[in-house]
Amino acid sequence: MIGKSRLAAALVVALAGSTFALAQTGRGKAELKTASGAITVDYGRPSSSTDRVAEQQVGQVWRMGKDAATILKTPVELTFGSTRLAPGSYSLFLNRAAADRYELIFNSQTGQWGTEHDAKKDVARVPLRRESLPALAQEFTIELKGTGKAGTFVMSWGKTKLSADFTMK
Repeated sequence: MIGKSRLAAALVVALAGSTFALAQTGRGKAELKTASGAITVDYGRPSSSTDRVAEQQVGQVWRMGKDAATILKTPVELTFGSTRLAPGSYSLFLNRAAADRYELIFNSQTGQWGTEHDAKKDVARVPLRRESLPALAQEFTIELKGTGKAGTFVMSWGKTKLSADFTMK
């Protein structure tokens, strides 16, 4: 049987470790200003010392972050190639469609935990370009880059960078 003082010390160490882990995790926000307001992406920022994107199994849908679902809000219509996305809020997911193909999934359900993907509520799937990063990106990052009516959605983690160009209406 463990003595009360040893148990208390173990509990303090465990809680201190948990507090440290929580302090290390956070939310990220990507933003792109438009004339009608800002396009934003709110997401959890996990970290890893491996290439977690490349480790994703074919056909597996990933929540693109951690904790609560990643949410894109847009005040303007976005067009990715021939795919149009109406103004509104969407949860984002990543599908590894094939060994060398990834898709960005826009889902109409918002406010759920990140692992709760209801495929019946998918409104669009957009192919992503894949590039290798020269150095390991240990923290998951989403960026929105753009000028004028053109933009690019970029996510980086591990040694993988995925992106898709869009236009704004």
